[in-house]
Parts: sequence; structure tokens; C-alpha cells
Amino acid sequence: MKERLLALRPVLIRAVGYPLFFLFFFVVFLYVTFPYDRLKEVIIAQAEAPRVSPSGRTTPSGMELTIGSLGPTFFPGLKAKNVTVTYLPQGPGGRPTFMHIDTAVVHVSLFGLLFGNANVSFDIEGMGGEVEGSLSYALSSASTAEESSASSPTPSRAPSAAGTPAGLRSFELELKEVDAAEFGPLVQAVGLPLGGTLNGTVSLTVPEGQVAQAEGSVAITASRFSVGDGRAQFQIPHFGGVTIEQIRAGDLTFNVNIRRGVATFERTGSTSNEFALQIDGRIDLRPELANSAMNLGMRFRFTDVYRAKSEQAARILTVMDMVPDLQRAKRPDGMFGFRCVGTFARSPNCLPEARAPGAP
Repeated sequence: MKERLLALRPVLIRAVGYPLFFLFFFVVFLYVTFPYDRLKEVIIAQAEAPRVSPSGRTTPSGMELTIGSLGPTFFPGLKAKNVTVTYLPQGPGGRPTFMHIDTAVVHVSLFGLLFGNANVSFDIEGMGGEVEGSLSYALSSASTAEESSASSPTPSRAPSAAGTPAGLRSFELELKEVDAAEFGPLVQAVGLPLGGTLNGTVSLTVPEGQVAQAEGSVAITASRFSVGDGRAQFQIPHFGGVTIEQIRAGDLTFNVNIRRGVATFERTGSTSNEFALQIDGRIDLRPELANSAMNLGMRFRFTDVYRAKSEQAARILTVMDMVPDLQRAKRPDGMFGFRCVGTFARSPNCLPEARAPGAP
């Protein structure tokens, strides 16, 4: 038997070994010589393209993307260097926000693709720190589902593996010593320059793509958090732009518990000798994230230490006392309370929170 195998070895090498050898180096050649410059242009075009909602509503992306270089990394993956994301101002008097990334490495699992899943891991160095994470995305299986239903004599209502919807299945994110001033989405949400260091994790699981069954958590801390720089203006509704003296808010904790598609805010806020903030409420997640319904309560208060900080800080608080909505929102404990209801797709409507019974 051994002699027969030895006799067949030259045949096996010619019939199997040489083709595999050629195929391996052919794939490596294609991987290394792939037109990455063209791919870079496609990525930029997709990032800057207007967003179209399921209802057909088109909105600008509000961002610009530049990539210094794009090339291959450990097979299979991509490595981008000198990436800058520019978030364009959303209103009059606003300033653009810049997010700088030194290197971004993305890997895709070939084994996962065989089973219809895009399993991606990424590592980003920039913004003063590092961001690591992974996600799993189920690819569309509509054609497979149609074929199986067409071949079946009687349609079945039970969902099959082929009929599960495409979409996100899991998402993991970890922030390490990230500069809040360069974390573009957060700066855009607040509308003022920020300071501080972000650390924390985000975990989300979406079983079978059913957002109503989503489970996870968000636990992020912004150490030495500050808002404003003494030059940028904040737009107060029905009043106009007001220059904000820097607010030192202390350590901001952001804790969200996600259960059965509902994100509940827990222990979210900050306290310092200048400022106090409390946030509670919930967000009902939707398959299209922009349509998720939010109902959040926000309460904040400036202290006498902030009022005495500078003439500009004193003017800000004087102006706030003149704004009708803020006057109605002032509570007996000295905090301003608002209830924000709406979706991410449209600016939420924030109205003064109802005062406690018997309050003046």
C-alpha cells in the first residue's frame, strides 16, 4: 500500500499540488494588485452620498471624507491611513467638526461569508486614543427564500434560515482614551466644542435581525468633561445665538440598558461645582435607526460658581432668565427641566417639563 502511494505521489503533485500552488499565488497577486485607489474613491462617494430613508426622503450626508492612502493588510483586510472626517455645520453660524484618524484596519472573515454573514473586526488609532470593535451583518437571503418558497407545494409560515431578514446581528465597540473634542458624532449632537476623555463599551445583539428583541448595554464615561470654549455660539430656540463660556461639567457617565428593543437611560449625568445634569427616559428602537422613537427627560442647573466665573458667564445666565421657554422650564429645585420627544430623523421637540403639583 505504501509503495502504491509513493508511486502515485508524482501524479498527485501534478494533478492537485500544482493547481493549488497556482491558485494560491494567483489570489495573492490579485489581492496585492487590486485597484485600491479606485476603491478609495468608491468609499468616499458612498460616505458623502445623500441618505435615502425607506419612505423615500432624501437628506444630505452632512459630511466630507478624505483618505490619505488605502491598501491591503493581513489577508483579508484593508488599511487606511490619514483619514479625516469633516462634519459640516447644520445651522447658521455653526462651525465644521473634524475627526482625525491616523490608521484604520478592517478585517473580514471569509469563513463567515460562506454562511451568509459579514463578520467584520476593526481597529482605529486616532482621535487621541483607540477604538476597537466588531460587527456581524447577515447578508440578504431574499433570493434563496423565494427559491425555497417557489419549490415548496404548500407555503409555510414558520421562518426558515433562508428567510431570516438581512441586517445587523451584533455590534461591539470599545473606546480607549478618545478625545471628546475629536469625536465628531458627539460634538455634532451637542452643537458646541467639547473637552474630556472618553472610555467605555457598547454591546448590542439583534437575534435573527429582530430589533424588537435587541439586547445590550452602553457604558461610557467622559472624564473631565467640558462644553463650550468661550467663542462658539449655541442656538437657543426662539431667541438666537449665545456665546457660551466654557462649562466644566466634571465626569459625565452615560449608562443605557437595552432590553427587548427598548434602550433605557440609567445613571446618566454629571455633577461639578459649575454644572449639574440628569438624563432619563427611553428610546424604542426601530429597524431603521433614524425612525427610533425617543422620550427623554433632561434637567440641568448652573451654579453660583459658574455665574461668578466671568462676565460672559453672568451674561449667559441673565439671558437664560429672559428666555420664555427656560422660564417655564425652571423647577422649584432650581433646575431647568425639558421633555424631548421625537425621532433621530427629525429634530426632537423639547418642551418644558411639567412642574410638580403646587409648584409656583
